[in-house]
Amino acid sequence: MEHFAYGAITPALALTLSFLGCLLGVFIAARSRASSGGSRARWLTLSAVAIGGAGTWVPHFMALLGTDVPGSVVRYDVPITALGFGIAVVVYCLGLYIVGFGRPTLWKVLPAGVVTGLGLAAVYSTAPLAMRVAGTVGYDPATALAALVAAVVGATATLWCAAAVRGNRALVVAAAIMAVAACSTHYAVLFAVRVQPVPPAAEVRGAPPLELLTPVCVLACVLLSVLAYTTVGFSVRQNTASEEELLRRARDMYSVATLHRAVAARHEERDRGGAAVPQ
Repeated sequence: MEHFAYGAITPALALTLSFLGCLLGVFIAARSRASSGGSRARWLTLSAVAIGGAGTWVPHFMALLGTDVPGSVVRYDVPITALGFGIAVVVYCLGLYIVGFGRPTLWKVLPAGVVTGLGLAAVYSTAPLAMRVAGTVGYDPATALAALVAAVVGATATLWCAAAVRGNRALVVAAAIMAVAACSTHYAVLFAVRVQPVPPAAEVRGAPPLELLTPVCVLACVLLSVLAYTTVGFSVRQNTASEEELLRRARDMYSVATLHRAVAARHEERDRGGAAVPQ
């Protein structure tokens, strides 16, 4: 298989999309720490959609556009290709739920990373399973095992970044690390794929990659826009609530001070009246 049929444009695009999705994901995960219970679960679910959908599956598909098999057309089974999106969101939900409630510890991050990493390996394996070529598709066992290890390591690093990293600059660095891990895992899995060409006995059925490009681009734009709006909207609401709380406290302090001055004035007036009475 040829993984860079169009040069550096597809891996660069995949890395950029992965960074944007992971950046939104870690910021949303950071926002979840200010919540608890069901509210935190909702924020962690949004973070899973950002990291798993926009930061993992969308770049995975974009990188697939650069995959070619010399001597054969490449087609994809649409339902199996779309299945990867659902798997990515679900496994990141599981991982983020494990590390996102309570204090993130090594004994929570490691098992969560293993579970999520195995799920990610399944996500990236949907591409070869969905691939339709004039030949048989298989795996090199040693490379596949290395790809599985890479998926677990990448998922563990991603969950640790989402659960433990604080500060805007640190979150940006964490998103970059997560994007590199996601794209590296994608290519590690695909490097394990082996295609044995055979003379095509019939037409290769399925959707061409470029035919799927428009709906995936629309999905990416919608995901990134909604998640960005959610993150910015939450920040605005949080700042507004903080300002309103400060104003409320200022009004309360002003009311108390006014009351104290009125009481003091009455006491002073009473004292003056008492002093004016002749002995």
